[in-house]
Amino acid sequence: MPAPQNKLSEDFARVISDWRKKHQLREDEPLLLCLELFQLHQSHWDAIRRQELPSFSDFGDSLRKLHQDAVAFQRHADALTEELRRYKSSSRLVAPSVTGLILTAIFAALAGLLIGKFLL
Repeated sequence: MPAPQNKLSEDFARVISDWRKKHQLREDEPLLLCLELFQLHQSHWDAIRRQELPSFSDFGDSLRKLHQDAVAFQRHADALTEELRRYKSSSRLVAPSVTGLILTAIFAALAGLLIGKFLL
């Protein structure tokens, strides 16, 4: 994740300078030291957040991989469904409940795959 633009720091420094002049505060005023301490604190936590958050390119790569996996899974599910239809038409031994159970298992696996991708 790129660092925030330096313009924000410059804008903040300009606003603080204007505020200091408006209220006639000296350069060594304790309140200004508190503001500087706050800036240090904020930049520290911004750096930690940049390290912990994945970049948008990583997120895009994950979505592309998830799409590829979903397409492959759909292809396999279609092939399995077609095989079940052929088997059912050639032999009436397969009960509709078995087909429903197999399709439910396929959809449960797909849901688990999608949930696993988004949680990791």
